[in-house]
Amino acid sequence: MDIYFHSQSPFYEIWYGKCVISPKEAFWFRYTLLNGKTKEAALWAIYFHPEKIIAQKKVYALSDLSFTQDVRLPSGLLNDTKTQGSLDRLQWNFIYENKGGSFDPVPFLFKFLHLSQSSTKTVASNAHFNGTLTIDGKSHSLYNVRGMMGHVWGKKQAQEWTWAHCNTFPEEGVIFEGLSARIHHHLKPLTSLYLKYNGKEYFFNSAIDLFKTHTRFGYTFWHFSAHHKDISIKGTVQSIPQKIAVVTYTDTDNSHLYCHNSKLATLELSLIDHKTKEKKSLVSESAALEWVTREEPSGDILL
Repeated sequence: MDIYFHSQSPFYEIWYGKCVISPKEAFWFRYTLLNGKTKEAALWAIYFHPEKIIAQKKVYALSDLSFTQDVRLPSGLLNDTKTQGSLDRLQWNFIYENKGGSFDPVPFLFKFLHLSQSSTKTVASNAHFNGTLTIDGKSHSLYNVRGMMGHVWGKKQAQEWTWAHCNTFPEEGVIFEGLSARIHHHLKPLTSLYLKYNGKEYFFNSAIDLFKTHTRFGYTFWHFSAHHKDISIKGTVQSIPQKIAVVTYTDTDNSHLYCHNSKLATLELSLIDHKTKEKKSLVSESAALEWVTREEPSGDILL
């Protein structure tokens, strides 16, 4: 378990994950530390269902967060194989295993030149979870449900971004992930994509890819297209307001960001193999889609 916090300030660090419980249910969890103008740690969770969304958060003093080989809070624990948490209406106890794949959307050149104040990595693109999820006192056993695990850290969060992930296509072994981030409000978004298809991994995350990939995103949607020497990809991720949980993030300077979080979005991908000219369409109804902006929304904010 990578941990980059060593009391430096300003600094924030986030470990998070999600899993698709069923075609109509999903779960998201998050462990955070903030060492800026505000100093705190927190445990977060959201349960997504067509009839209800339950969003929970518990905040602790930063000193309540401890590290050994684990990330530990008084009501939660995370390590390389286990995630646990206990909030008022949501409790979970999972073991997980990465069945293959990781994704680093930030090019080495950007890291070397310190062009970004944040770094992010998907440490498990194809995580499989087993364990128990308790919702309002009712326990559910989960067996080999699919999801992912990610890690974000840095001095300050980006101006705006959208992110999507899916490993629940009907076609076995297909994984998609993408991140499109606006580092500064005067700059165009920079976009990285990852695709695993037919047993082969395609990375659209070079410094050139960041600028060449077409992207357009906002509330409830993301459209993108990119080209690899072997394959072209075009996609749309779409959600609806009823499936979105809006939660507030605090940056190291005490400014706020608003995450429009959906884990039951519709993802449509169109692929063209440059060698065989084969065209393939892929669709999933249980993709993750998040849009994070600094503009305060007019609707309900759950956290």
